[in-house]
Amino acid sequence: MSPPGRASTPDAGFDSDRPDAVPLDPKSGKAILLFAFSLLREGDAFEVSAGKPPADGRARADAYLASRVKVILHGAPAGLTARVLDEMRGQVQGNLQLIARLQAGRPIFVDVIPTGRKMASFGYPKHASAHAAGLFWDQPSWPEARIALRQEALEKERALVIHEMAHAIQRLAFTREEQDDIYRIMLPVYRSRSWVDEVFAIYSEREFLSAFTEREGLAPGVYGLARQRWDERHVFTRFVRNLYFPYKPLAGSYGRGFF
Repeated sequence: MSPPGRASTPDAGFDSDRPDAVPLDPKSGKAILLFAFSLLREGDAFEVSAGKPPADGRARADAYLASRVKVILHGAPAGLTARVLDEMRGQVQGNLQLIARLQAGRPIFVDVIPTGRKMASFGYPKHASAHAAGLFWDQPSWPEARIALRQEALEKERALVIHEMAHAIQRLAFTREEQDDIYRIMLPVYRSRSWVDEVFAIYSEREFLSAFTEREGLAPGVYGLARQRWDERHVFTRFVRNLYFPYKPLAGSYGRGFF
């Protein structure tokens, strides 16, 4: 969700508002490995030498989007479909393993919510904040996971699609054990699983932005806090970058020394 109402500390009941998303099954997780999780479990890694983006990354991402993602405009301009899909493609096309996991996971329907309409009127939870620009939600009884994007917010929030797609990736493309790896690392700092979910989405934003703006850094609650704390040297930055760009140097790398 991006962003909720103002909050300075995690609410005791906040985690009860998290979607009951269906994680990737363990069998698929073992068959389609994500090297990034070794950074959380082992704490160090060697870089790929002279890495390059996968040659068929765009085509594989397009195939995934065509088969597993549907954008429903609800009267919004037709051009928004291409925009949403373009941003999703850019987010996943650097990692073929991530694409394969998304393909193995649940499909996603994306609702573009018209101005002035409540998300709840489109089947989303009634407790969804009226101020939320977007929302990822899922529950086992649904045939697909869903993302809501407010039409007017798509024009104002430059990382809205990335943020909500990051929630989908965390909840649908990772196994339960891998999700717990993230919470083990981050809960001592952010104390709430809901807040950790938002931190993952915020660190994902930063991989596709050159910097956060002052306005973004002053957002309420965890949204501003995580953006102010973000650092190239964090283990979590290293994990998120390797997830999206396994061919890039590790975050915080200072380059090679020569004798």
